[in-house]
Amino acid sequence: MLGSVAVTASDRRLRDALAPLRERLADAALFCDFDGTLAPIVARPEDARLLDGVRPAIEDLLGRARLVAFVSGRGLADLEARVDIPGCAYAGNHGMEIHRVGHEPELAEGVADHLATVGAFSARWPRERLAEGGLRMEAKGATLSVHARGAPDPDAARLMLAQIASDALDHGLVPTTGREVLEVRPPVAVDKGSAVRLLLRDSGARVAMYIGDDRTDADAWRIMRQMRTDGALDVAVGVAVASGEVPPAVREAADVEVPGPPGALKVLRHLARA
Repeated sequence: MLGSVAVTASDRRLRDALAPLRERLADAALFCDFDGTLAPIVARPEDARLLDGVRPAIEDLLGRARLVAFVSGRGLADLEARVDIPGCAYAGNHGMEIHRVGHEPELAEGVADHLATVGAFSARWPRERLAEGGLRMEAKGATLSVHARGAPDPDAARLMLAQIASDALDHGLVPTTGREVLEVRPPVAVDKGSAVRLLLRDSGARVAMYIGDDRTDADAWRIMRQMRTDGALDVAVGVAVASGEVPPAVREAADVEVPGPPGALKVLRHLARA
């Protein structure tokens, strides 16, 4: 049903999960994470690129679905530059930054009050200090990410990440962990789930799908299910993009899973053929 290449879960389960989206594509909102979902994980975040074939599939869906959006932990400007597909909506910094179609980019409520604190915190951990643990910092304005992927001494990296997390708490910020990354965020009730809720509310869509591969994406699945329970959505489908690095809890939180970014691309192509 997705071509000649087999997918995980079961073909039947995946087909059944996607059927309402195919049947009501004109009433659907499609949300996609970037890294690890439609862009393979790479050692250096600045080298990440959309998988070949994603762009034409997204462009096809833009003309048929009610909304197509990218939701990422990357800063908004970085995310938009890497995707670069007009007509999409975007949520960067885990929902701290929103760019709705036809609107100017904006910060989520309360985020602006903490920009100076986030900037001052990043200055506490300069490059030479992070180098002692083999870490790299990515300052993203509203949030920052400390990357441990490729660190020569994993034990030293873990120790320093714990120190940074403790320091963030001491300065009133919120540390969260991801796949070989520590995120430091403002203390505001904003995540990928709140971003999806906002974009869904504006779109008027009654059917929604979110494809992701990490704990932060599970926030979006949770909100979509809550909206379905509340009657704001008729259909909510969470698709996990599975790999060896994806935590079992993330895979279990999804409705179905597919194998890596190629599997996510097959889902988009399947919907585009609806």
